[in-house]
Amino acid sequence: MSKKHSIRDSIIRSLSAIGAVKDARFFVDLFSEQEPEKFALIVIDPRCLKNPLLESLIGNLRILNDLGLTPTLLVGALDDDMTSIRFSSQRLAKDLESVKLRTVRLNTASYGLIESVKKAAKSGKIPVLENTSIQKRKDLENLVDKLAPAKVIFLQPSGGISQAGRRVAVINIDDKSQTALKDLTPGQIRFIDMARSMLRSRGSGQVFVIASPLNLLQELFTVKGSGTLIRNAAKVKIHKSLRTIDIDALKASIEFGFEKSLVTDIANWNIHSIVIDESYRAGAFLTKRSELIYLSKFWVIKEARGEGLARDIWDVAIKKNPKLFWRSRMKNPFNDWYMKSCDGMQIAGDWRIFWRGLNPEEIQLAIESAINAPEDFEPQ
Repeated sequence: MSKKHSIRDSIIRSLSAIGAVKDARFFVDLFSEQEPEKFALIVIDPRCLKNPLLESLIGNLRILNDLGLTPTLLVGALDDDMTSIRFSSQRLAKDLESVKLRTVRLNTASYGLIESVKKAAKSGKIPVLENTSIQKRKDLENLVDKLAPAKVIFLQPSGGISQAGRRVAVINIDDKSQTALKDLTPGQIRFIDMARSMLRSRGSGQVFVIASPLNLLQELFTVKGSGTLIRNAAKVKIHKSLRTIDIDALKASIEFGFEKSLVTDIANWNIHSIVIDESYRAGAFLTKRSELIYLSKFWVIKEARGEGLARDIWDVAIKKNPKLFWRSRMKNPFNDWYMKSCDGMQIAGDWRIFWRGLNPEEIQLAIESAINAPEDFEPQ
């Protein structure tokens, strides 16, 4: 094993402190497969450029650098003091250089900005962008549109939005009950207003996140995240027949979600209903077995994990089907989530059998039916 890969594996193992190693490895691999500039755009609140938050940010950026990941840093999108913006970006770049992290300082008004950011990211240099223009929202929209980052993270000392002492994990901008939150800080209000304005013209795939330098790695490398995610709610549809669905897109979505090839023909499956978001990034396939509703497939494609899509699909599926059962491999990372969502579970060989809403006399029938359900994927 090369020294570079040894360092990478050691860092991934160390990330187990913030979540499962499998989660960390999944996201590191996902981000590494993308163009360097698409990793993350981090919009920094000026209060995060003071210790101890600054020290935490620099430490996290060193870890990301060791993983071969290069975020783009934006200073000034949440600050109107031009002198402070220039000083902060200069100091941040200097502090990063002092710990052997290479940087490139650019202004968002610079000619050829996007190409300069891409060039810097490809060479392993961290772009430190200062936004001193009066059209801050337009500059941010341009960066999001042109770079298409996997994550857009607003770093704030709060690390997220809380209500009644509990973290608000997800805010859907079209849900008035969620956007009418109380006791928000000025920075949080500005963030929500900016995110709401930008999301109105975007689809369900774009998300923005509030996080803190203290929990940045957890936000990046775990499915559950650590801050508050704001997004357009997924548009979920229920299909009762394959006649109303794109079978090729459905097949591709399932195979991408499970990272396996199907060996059975979807057209021959016993369909009860299909719950899927309109962009085919996540779904649930339900059939009937032993006169009970069986959750045959539940998936989210790799690129969409961490956006809250699983919860969207799940909520629709169980609302329409309060009585159902399903099975999962023993090593399935979703099992912890399933345990919190089921009424009961039994282990049978390599399977965990889960159920919700079943009568006592139906449970044994469901277990036997799940054990005998066919395998639809190629063996690995």
